[in-house]
Amino acid sequence: MRFLISYSGGTTHEVELPGNVCVVGRDPGCDIVLNDSKCSRRHAVVEDGPEGLVIRDTGSANGIYVNGKKVEQAPLRPGDSVRLGEVKLLLLAELGETVIVAPDGFDPDAIRGGPVDLGESGPSSAPTPLPAARAAPAPPPAGPPAPPPLPRAPQVRPPVRPRTAPSPREARVASEPARPATVSLLAGLWTLFVPVAVAGVLLVAARLQAGWIGWLGAAALAIVLAALGAAMALGLRALAPWARHLQIATAAVGLLVCPFTLAAATVLLYMTRPELKAVFEGAGERPPAPDAAEPTFALSLVGMLLLGLALTAIAVLVL
Repeated sequence: MRFLISYSGGTTHEVELPGNVCVVGRDPGCDIVLNDSKCSRRHAVVEDGPEGLVIRDTGSANGIYVNGKKVEQAPLRPGDSVRLGEVKLLLLAELGETVIVAPDGFDPDAIRGGPVDLGESGPSSAPTPLPAARAAPAPPPAGPPAPPPLPRAPQVRPPVRPRTAPSPREARVASEPARPATVSLLAGLWTLFVPVAVAGVLLVAARLQAGWIGWLGAAALAIVLAALGAAMALGLRALAPWARHLQIATAAVGLLVCPFTLAAATVLLYMTRPELKAVFEGAGERPPAPDAAEPTFALSLVGMLLLGLALTAIAVLVL
């Protein structure tokens, strides 16, 4: 595959890629990396199949345009122009392949010296002149008839390379929405919460020497907490809108837990930001814009959690 890439500023360069699958987007792991903010991280895929090259949209925010027309999937031929965001890709012919385009009104018989109308009187009569646009030199009046047109050479299509399907890793990465760092941290904390909550409930029941009714209640509470932690971990990883609302609710309840009040306040402030609301509402449709506040919130959350654990350990030792 050979492409001529043109940016809106006038910069152009040519790339040639081996293989049968080409991923295009802003992600550094793509085969063609586009430095354009209107392009998605994995914007489109170009595949070489039995019918030739085909480009398809992989769920980008701004779509793809082939020869000025927006499409979800379309075949590509040498000379086709593809626009992704503000970047244009021109598909070039393979090395050694010649693409010939005939002009309007072109007559191959005129080039080969095809038959000429000699009129009703035979070869002795003056030939009837052809139209100016198709006129060819007339043969001598007494000469032999013009030779028949030469047969056209059959068009030979280059051998089609076998199609290679995307690897499982490429398919999985393309389908996963991009998550902010702090959201990934919260999903990991909810995953860790599941075993900690279950162990804590059972340990308290054992220390209180609860009867069988107490153990049933402890088991039910452990199941509820484990289900909550698992649901929150999966919901945050998928950027589900309900997970954001439930995280805000649990953070508001966490304000009442004294050792972790600061951590809950940090989470509440982070989850109510308009930038994060846009990420959850548009999950899977467009990549999140770079956010300079992400490292600050992630480090602050880790620090507040460590402070809460330290206060909890001090309280246990004192009591």
